[in-house]
Amino acid sequence: MAKKLKGKEWYEIVSPKLFNNKIIGETLAGDPKTLIDRRIETSLINLIDDLSKYYYKIFFRIKEIKENKLYTEFDSLECLRDYIMRMIRHRIERIDIVQELETKDKIKIRIKTITITNRRVSKSIEKSISEFVKKQIEKEVTSTNLDDIIKKIIEDKIKNNILKNGSKIYPLRTFEIRKIVRLNK
Repeated sequence: MAKKLKGKEWYEIVSPKLFNNKIIGETLAGDPKTLIDRRIETSLINLIDDLSKYYYKIFFRIKEIKENKLYTEFDSLECLRDYIMRMIRHRIERIDIVQELETKDKIKIRIKTITITNRRVSKSIEKSISEFVKKQIEKEVTSTNLDDIIKKIIEDKIKNNILKNGSKIYPLRTFEIRKIVRLNK
C-alpha cells in the first residue's frame, strides 16, 4: 500500500486491539517519526458498526510505527455536544460530576458524567444522587482495566446499572458518560 509521492509515503492508521486493529485511516508523511503522538479522531460508528452510538467521538494517539502501519492507543472518548443539549429540558435537574481515578492497570483517567432527573430536586436528593454516581463510577474504574471500561461504556453496562439503581433514590431521566480522558500518556 505504500506508494512514494515526492519523498513521502502513505501510512495506514490502525486502531488498538480493543477494536480488533481495524484500519481507521491513512496519512501521508515524509518522516514517520513526526507522526508519533499525533491525535486521531473518528466516530465510534466507524469502529463498532453500531448506528445507535452516533453520539460518541473517540480519539487515539499514534504510539508506534511498524512496516508503514501506525499503531494507536486510546486517548479519549467524548459525547457530542448536540446530544447532551438535546437531553436538557426546563424544570429538570442536571448533575455533572468530574472524577480523576486510576484504573486497575494503573492508567489515570478523568471521567465526566451527567445525570438528569425527571424534575427539579432538593439539594439533599441531588447530593445523594451525586454521591451514589461517584461511588459507582469509582468502583467500576478502580476494579477494571481501561479496555474493559471502554467496552462497558460502549455496551451501556455502566449506564444501565446507574439508571436502574440510581432510580431507587429518585427517578432518573438519563445518565451518560460525557467524556473520558487518559491523563498519563
